[in-house]
Amino acid sequence: MSRFVKPALWTFGALAAGGLAFWLLLALDIPYRSTATPVTTPVPSTAPPPEQRAWVLDVRAGPDDRSAVLHVNLPPCAEAPHARVTEAGDRVEAEVLFRPRKGVRCTPGPADFPITTAAPIGNRPVIVNGGDAWPVAAGPKQCYPGLGCDPPADHCDPAWIAQRNGGADAEYSGTTRSCDQDWLIQDRQRHGGQAATRVVYRWASYGWASFAEAKGGGCAELLAADPKFPTALCQNLAPPS
Repeated sequence: MSRFVKPALWTFGALAAGGLAFWLLLALDIPYRSTATPVTTPVPSTAPPPEQRAWVLDVRAGPDDRSAVLHVNLPPCAEAPHARVTEAGDRVEAEVLFRPRKGVRCTPGPADFPITTAAPIGNRPVIVNGGDAWPVAAGPKQCYPGLGCDPPADHCDPAWIAQRNGGADAEYSGTTRSCDQDWLIQDRQRHGGQAATRVVYRWASYGWASFAEAKGGGCAELLAADPKFPTALCQNLAPPS
């Protein structure tokens, strides 16, 4: 029988030693470190969106020889719009910068931003957005990108239409449906195949300015936007295509 007692005592001793070791670990309160990868919650970025340049429609002379006015197309929901001016001996560089508001779509509209220079502007051209050059010394005479200082008298001239289809609208193709000196209708389609939208424009001092859109044919939607719209331009129009 002794041959059975010895293994039993050995087993009991081993269990007792293991229990003692486990008790000592609990008494020492050694912190447990998990090897699993901790789950982290992504923190949304609080960085403001990058600044964008506003599309400059024209540059006019200011009240004195050290000032000018940038006439721009600017979204009304733009945040912190401001003009920035850099001078050189042979030119003045200017731009209007803003931050778009996240998650908001709003139709751009005209806005004026006066600028001042340290030295008289004189015959120096005003370079806007690093590209187009505008002569300001001519005084109140307006000059236009792509049209110069002597634009066509006919507001339906292709040059005026091309100005409308440039800048912020360059991602769209436009088909003119009707036009007179004060009103313009175009069917516009984003490059890529989306359905066309009918856009209606009024003539403004700087060119064509959009004021309404329509999905159907005829005049109902256009007259609802402006009862003065001439029905002769829309009464026979089919829906946009």
